Amino acid sequence: MKAAQASTRSSTAKPRPLGFSLIELLVVLAIAAVLLGIGVPNMQEYVVSSRLSGASNDLFTALNVARSEAVRRGVQVTLATNGAAGSRDWTTGWTMFVDTNADGALTAGEEVLRVGAAQDAPMTVFGSANFGTFLAFDSTGRLTAGGGSFVICHGTALVVDGVARSRAVVINSAGRARIAVDSNGDHIPETDTGAVPSCTNS
Repeated sequence: MKAAQASTRSSTAKPRPLGFSLIELLVVLAIAAVLLGIGVPNMQEYVVSSRLSGASNDLFTALNVARSEAVRRGVQVTLATNGAAGSRDWTTGWTMFVDTNADGALTAGEEVLRVGAAQDAPMTVFGSANFGTFLAFDSTGRLTAGGGSFVICHGTALVVDGVARSRAVVINSAGRARIAVDSNGDHIPETDTGAVPSCTNS
């Protein structure tokens, strides 16, 4: 008799519903929103930092290659902006070539060694005053017009909400290049003359 009653109760018990209750679903959505709120800004910062590092490292490498080629070939090697002459704007890329007549301009018969790609917006690259159109290494590896620097920015501000939005590459008169450091922790790179003042002036 007891077995029959137990069997009856078992057969008439309501099945446990499958899936989430409304409360469980709301909890999951709340947790997901918090994680997205934390993760998305961090991902954006990572992307910006990667683009800045990539652009500055590419330029740093190109400068070292140009210097090495000038010494190896015993002739001037020039990097010239693909932008307007005298603009100091290198955002549109650059051309590296064997400058046999040492005039800073690519002319017929001169060998092109490398071409640097243009930067996608909102990236910008600007050279210091003596890098308005080109920079050149002589056969000893020295810069023909003295040292200077480049400032690379993501957007128009050096810092946004306490996060660095810029990098700089410094080249001394001996032709040695280096990535600028931020020694005082203000998120602004420093050249040989002090902190970079803006995204268009180094």
